[in-house]
Amino acid sequence: MNTRHPEDATPLPTAAPGVQLQPAAYEKLLDALRGSIARLAADEPFERLVVPPVISRATIERAGFAASFPQLLGTVHSYGGSPAEWRRLSPLIAEDGPWHARQEISDLVLLPAACYPVYAGLAGRELAEPVRYSVEAQCFRQEATAEPGRLRSFRMAELVTAGTPEHCQDWREHWLRKVADWLDGLGLKAAVELADDPFFGGGRKLYQAAQRAQELKFELRVPVADGLVQAIASANIHKDHFGEVFEFTADGATGHTACTAFGLDRIALALLHAHGTRPADWPEQIGNALHNGTAPNGD
Repeated sequence: MNTRHPEDATPLPTAAPGVQLQPAAYEKLLDALRGSIARLAADEPFERLVVPPVISRATIERAGFAASFPQLLGTVHSYGGSPAEWRRLSPLIAEDGPWHARQEISDLVLLPAACYPVYAGLAGRELAEPVRYSVEAQCFRQEATAEPGRLRSFRMAELVTAGTPEHCQDWREHWLRKVADWLDGLGLKAAVELADDPFFGGGRKLYQAAQRAQELKFELRVPVADGLVQAIASANIHKDHFGEVFEFTADGATGHTACTAFGLDRIALALLHAHGTRPADWPEQIGNALHNGTAPNGD
C-alpha cells in the first residue's frame, strides 16, 4: 500500500468490487456529515436509532423489497449440521472445494436500507400524533457494477416519519426543499429528478406508472466522479404501503409514511470530487457550512 498524505480522504479499493476501505480523513468527513444532518434536523423531535446491519428476512419479504429487488438482496446463510459432518467438510476450504454446499438460508438478510426496521417497529400501533425517527445503518446491496459510488457496502442515514397522509405529504415536500438547500450550501448543486425505481413491491412496470402519476420518489443527483452523476439523497413518500403491510394506523385510518435518505458515502464522494481529496484544504465557506451551518435559508 502506497504512502498517503494523512489528510487524503480518498477511499481505497479492496479485492471485493464495491467494498472500500475508508482512511481516517474520510471517516472524519462522514462524522462531519452526520453532525451537519443532525443540525439540519434539530427543530423536529426525531428519536435517534442506530440500526444493525442485518434484519429479519420475514420483515424484508413482508415490506416488499424481496419482490422488487431480489437481485440486490444479500442473504445470510449458515451451516446447521453436526460438528462431525463439518469435520468432513472443512478440509474442502484448503482445496477450494464446495465447503459451503451445506449452507442454508437463515432468518436474516443483510439490511438493504436503514428505514425498514422502523416500519416493522410500528406494527399494530395507533399513532395519536406523527412519529419521527433518525436512523443510520451499514447497508448492503448486490450491485451489478462497481463504478464509483455504486457500493455494495455503504452507510445510509435516514429521517423517517409516519402519520396522516397530509402530514407525510407536507413533510416530504418540506424536506425535499431543505435537503436541496443544504447540498447547495455545501457547493453541490443538485438536480432534483423524479425517480422510477420501485421502493417496494408490486411489479416494476406497474410501480413506474404509479410513480410517475403520484411522484412518490424524488432523487437529488450530483456528479460523484468525472462524467458520472448519481443520486446522493432522496425524498420519498410511500403513502399507505407500510401502514397496510405492518397494520398501523394514524388518526383512525391506515398510517402513511415518508422518509428522507442520505447516502453518506455518495455525499462524501461528491464533496471530494467537487472540492478536492483533502477536506482540510477546502474553501472556508464549505468547511463552515459543513461544520457549523444549516440550510442557507435557515429552513
